[in-house]
Amino acid sequence: MRRLLVGSLLGLARALERGATVSAFVAAGLLRFAALGRHMDENWRHFGLSQAEPDVAAGLFEWEERFYRPFLKAGDRVLVVGCGAGRDLVPLVERGYRAEGLEPVAVCAAMARERVASRGLMAEIQTGDIVTADLTGAYDVVIFSWFCYSYIPLQWRRIAVLRKVTAHLAAGGRVLISYVRAAPAPRRLPWRLARLASQLSGADWRPEYGDVFLARTDTGTIHYEHRFQPAEIEAEAQAAGLGVAFHEHVADGNIALVRTTREASQERAGSS
Repeated sequence: MRRLLVGSLLGLARALERGATVSAFVAAGLLRFAALGRHMDENWRHFGLSQAEPDVAAGLFEWEERFYRPFLKAGDRVLVVGCGAGRDLVPLVERGYRAEGLEPVAVCAAMARERVASRGLMAEIQTGDIVTADLTGAYDVVIFSWFCYSYIPLQWRRIAVLRKVTAHLAAGGRVLISYVRAAPAPRRLPWRLARLASQLSGADWRPEYGDVFLARTDTGTIHYEHRFQPAEIEAEAQAAGLGVAFHEHVADGNIALVRTTREASQERAGSS
């Protein structure tokens, strides 16, 4: 009897979990694109405010140390996209890289500036979204901070972002991206329901396969991320004129990109 009750309760829990997942996907599909952006901003504002000073002082994660080290050279000009409150930006500046930050959430950008200044360091930190921000000059390395590439909605926008940073890469420049891997492949039903909701409601965007939406009870918002198959992110890089120098995808993924020979040749021809 006890075993039957436990089994029944576990079945109910799974059904409720699936129902919550479907509800979050449908709710996301009903949003206008600007509203989805506001949900995302609030989530990252909440995340930034939760980053205590010890978390920032801890610096780079071990996997980031292993991933970045082969692609960083002394004196490199580095752009950290999605630098948040400065956790990964600060140690790069401390090590002598000419690191700069770009952060879409104003309160997080302000925290990063404060943490840089409190250590007697200097780094330019711009408040802005990589999709719309103005970049100046050439960077040796562009780092998309901890999974932030996965937080850019819509494939065409991600490819446009890669093309933008490619146009600002110095000769031999590198783009370093960590991403959320789709393992196993996402179920298609929630995505189809989200897409149907967006169509029926007249929303101005369409959820894409691989998009994941989670209801955040602490902020009352919807969390968005895109989970990639390794071949998918390589295809986006290729569409932007980038080649793969390194790609590791065990749990989640790390990928280092460089301009293809063709892309570099076209740039040289255009400047001659």
